[in-house]
Amino acid sequence: MKKSLKKEERVNKKEDIAFFFKSGKHLTEFPFRVIHYSKPPLAGENISIKFAVSVPKKLFKKAVDRNLLKRQIREAYRLNNLELKQALDSGQEQLYVLFIYTSPKSLKYKLIEDKIILILQSLQGIYAKHTE
Repeated sequence: MKKSLKKEERVNKKEDIAFFFKSGKHLTEFPFRVIHYSKPPLAGENISIKFAVSVPKKLFKKAVDRNLLKRQIREAYRLNNLELKQALDSGQEQLYVLFIYTSPKSLKYKLIEDKIILILQSLQGIYAKHTE
């Protein structure tokens, strides 16, 4: 399986983003707050995970800083999501994940990647049980 990040894997509908805050489950691993939920996939969709990234404007006023952090988070996710995708590959559930960056300071990429790996392993532990 290729380590690519397709447009279809991103959450971009307002209804889906609103649903995160309405009924999603929370997971915290500094510097991230992760909101996640699963639901049956729509007809014709074969994507097992959809995700979104948020870096609050309140914490980082400059768009350059927010965009850099979002790129780093997306890259860390892209490189390390393979195991979670394989665990959810049954096609019975579609996982939605929102990464919210909560630290007021910009951290190094290696630390961000390590935390993303921990979060993905936690999500795998939660959702792999449901698919078996």
